[in-house]
Amino acid sequence: MARKRATVKDVARQAGVSASTVSNVLHDHPWVTAEKRKAVEEAIRVVGYRPSIAGRQLRNGRSDILALAIPDLRSPYYAELAHVLNEKALSRGFTVLVDETGGTLEREREIAQGYLNHGIEGVIFCPVSLPLAELENAEANVPIVLLGEHGSHQAFDHIAIDSFASAREATAHLISTGRRRFAFIGYQPDRDTGPGPFRLAGLRAELASAGIQLDESLVLVASEFTREEGEHSAKELVTRAGQVDAIVCAADLLAIGAMSTLQRNGLSIPNDIAILGWDDSPEGRFSWPSLTTVKHDLDAIAELAVRSVISRIEDDTTAPQEYVVSHRLVVRESTSPRRELAAS
Repeated sequence: MARKRATVKDVARQAGVSASTVSNVLHDHPWVTAEKRKAVEEAIRVVGYRPSIAGRQLRNGRSDILALAIPDLRSPYYAELAHVLNEKALSRGFTVLVDETGGTLEREREIAQGYLNHGIEGVIFCPVSLPLAELENAEANVPIVLLGEHGSHQAFDHIAIDSFASAREATAHLISTGRRRFAFIGYQPDRDTGPGPFRLAGLRAELASAGIQLDESLVLVASEFTREEGEHSAKELVTRAGQVDAIVCAADLLAIGAMSTLQRNGLSIPNDIAILGWDDSPEGRFSWPSLTTVKHDLDAIAELAVRSVISRIEDDTTAPQEYVVSHRLVVRESTSPRRELAAS
């Protein structure tokens, strides 16, 4: 039997206050005492009360529904982002609907129009296929906040991660362990957005700074950032094992798939080949060896995205803002110095 939905009266009964006091707390009226506000908030938690979206829309003309449009819910990174972002939105009285786009151009074009006639108040959008020029020219009917890497633009609030800088740091780390023969998994020649192009550019820049040449035949395409794509790409590297001693993967899942192939073919990680990725996925923490990765501040991404889109919903007319969140390289076993180097 379905559990009965908690009501304002249930909250009032639990808190020992009137229904009107509960309503005043829900509408954030300032004349409620701190003691009663605390009692009501605790009662809301205990009885599991959730305000009616339909009722809220009738009262204030808004649905308080946000859409989060992301490429792939199977990705641990996007799944964790959705989880954290949902918590941030709920704490401000907004509901988040998650839309998995598959990263297709057609779906991203629809979303760039702002979910016409769907009752969505604002969109947090992570496009990976939609060209930047087309995105900027879209006439969305609701506020849109962008996540990810899309170059420089002036049309939207943008929460970015610095893949170029983090790729330089990751490459410098590998060079410091004695690696000189690099491969890259995650090239996406048909895209000018998303992290892949920026991470490859950062790798190139750091190698050039160190006087190391990148063999272009070792820059491998990955149409998606999945374990399967990493496994497939690594099969080519197995045949050229003597030409590679470090693999930079554009995502942890690519690295996890590549590690599986390399190890099945008798190659030692990190002694024969070092490998790293991005996103700090749980799988990488518990792999053998554990995976070196670039970790981004997901909490900051979610906080900035929710704050920005709600601000725009509430009629903020300031110029679009760009925010770059912090990152750090998490060094684990997959990039340890080779045994012969460590012993020398």
